[in-house]
Amino acid sequence: MVLKLFIYSLCILLSLNVAADTQTKDTNSPLIQKIEAIDYDLLELETQLDMGIDAFEVGLDANKIKSQLLYFEYQLGTPRGGDQQWNESEQMILDAKVKLEALQEKMKVEGDWGRVRFRVQDFGGSDPGAVKLRYN
Repeated sequence: MVLKLFIYSLCILLSLNVAADTQTKDTNSPLIQKIEAIDYDLLELETQLDMGIDAFEVGLDANKIKSQLLYFEYQLGTPRGGDQQWNESEQMILDAKVKLEALQEKMKVEGDWGRVRFRVQDFGGSDPGAVKLRYN
């Protein structure tokens, strides 16, 4: 009798645990879809940058994506104690942040070279023929 009661209570606990486990996966599913959309947006921004579209507009879109990623991180909350595994949504957010950082570095490098101006000073003066760098 006691063994039967123990088995029934164990089955109920396991079924509740499985139900709770599927509920967390269902709530993260829309979040994963939103992060996948951000991943595609990052790819589109990189393509736009390669095509020569204004880096300022690409930068604005990149900042919007960065704020969305921070919001999604806030929605996920902090990991619970003892949880060493990254779940899928956390891994996708991390990948998107790495791609965003690479895009921003690419914009910075290409943008900085667009602002550097070289000018050769005239041959008269203290240092004739010197190259003067000017950063606008």
